[in-house]
Amino acid sequence: MSHVSNDDRPDPIAGIMEVTQKADSELRRKDRVLGRTLVVGRPYLASTVLIVVLAGLLLLPHSEGVRGFDVLFFTEAAADQRTSLPSHIFVLLYSVGTIGFGAVMILTQKWWAAGIAWSATCVSAVYGILAIWLRQSGRGPDPDFQGFGAPGLGMYLSEIVLFLLIGTLAGVLWTRTPEQRELEEEARHGDGR
Repeated sequence: MSHVSNDDRPDPIAGIMEVTQKADSELRRKDRVLGRTLVVGRPYLASTVLIVVLAGLLLLPHSEGVRGFDVLFFTEAAADQRTSLPSHIFVLLYSVGTIGFGAVMILTQKWWAAGIAWSATCVSAVYGILAIWLRQSGRGPDPDFQGFGAPGLGMYLSEIVLFLLIGTLAGVLWTRTPEQRELEEEARHGDGR
């Protein structure tokens, strides 16, 4: 009986590994290309409009005699009205995080900018609630200070717009193109086309 040598046969496991690696690398390459940019759809356009509105709300009264810009830039008017730290953090976060990175998102259509804008929006919305609550308490940081102003229209409208932006920016982050959905199906089923 002749002896059969394994040296002449191709290794089936090596062949399977090679095909799998090619398919996996092709899927990853496609995913990287498709995942870099955002889908311009309804959530994207709604977010764009809300970010512009939020920037305009900095002109409205934050509290009595103090505009949003005064709080943002720590002006004398904000100091005279004893603007609290949560108010400063609220306005700073939504100005830099939501408006700033929202503008980067609009200009570049990059996913990472939308993610930072959404995160900053969530955190600033929490600080907005705290800032409104402290202003509504009527005492401020100094209980002896007279004439402590209530929250202004700009403060309330900014908070409402931030809550709307939480939803629209989340929609921007979750929206997928048909190509991305097809790629997800390929990866899920292992087609590797």
